Amino acid sequence: EIRDYFHYSQIRSKNENTTRPRRLDGKIPLQEIPNLMRALGYYPSEQEVENIANEVKYSEFTQTGEYVSSIDFDQFIKLYVNHRPVFGVGKQQIVEAFNAIGADLTGGFLNRDSLIAALLKEGECLSMAELENCLKSLIGDSSIRMLPDELDAQDFAENVLGFEEYSAQDSQQPSNTLNVYSGQDEDSYQSPQHSVEV
Repeated sequence: EIRDYFHYSQIRSKNENTTRPRRLDGKIPLQEIPNLMRALGYYPSEQEVENIANEVKYSEFTQTGEYVSSIDFDQFIKLYVNHRPVFGVGKQQIVEAFNAIGADLTGGFLNRDSLIAALLKEGECLSMAELENCLKSLIGDSSIRMLPDELDAQDFAENVLGFEEYSAQDSQQPSNTLNVYSGQDEDSYQSPQHSVEV
């Protein structure tokens, strides 16, 4: 599957909306690396994207004096394995994030306005258009009012992000996701990820 995504990234970078023949050189440009990683279940922050791009861009500068502007499949695999987190996002990380932005300490609830304000003003801020685009992708409606007035980490994980509760006893996996064992307790949540064999 990784190779399929890599090939699609090559096509995307050569203008996917054409019927004219394309010449694929087995490489993808730096701009495609974050999209490819996201397709594989790793969602780097903007700072991580910049670090990854700089790592690749300057990887041969001391030997050749030139910048690297594209990478091949093997280089991408090394990059992906070195940068993706070992563990998936777990229930505890989502709870900690909710607590950090002001969730009620007794019930763990956060009101919608506080969540929206944090997403628009804290950390790597989203614009309102980006937030609405994310909501449309996640819940099918771009209206902020579609979110409940109050939600906790579990509601957010299951009903907004679409995470499924991870259970070690559950041998049945949905056909559209491949959960990677996280090494965490059975109350962990796993975002859809793909296994990598190196």
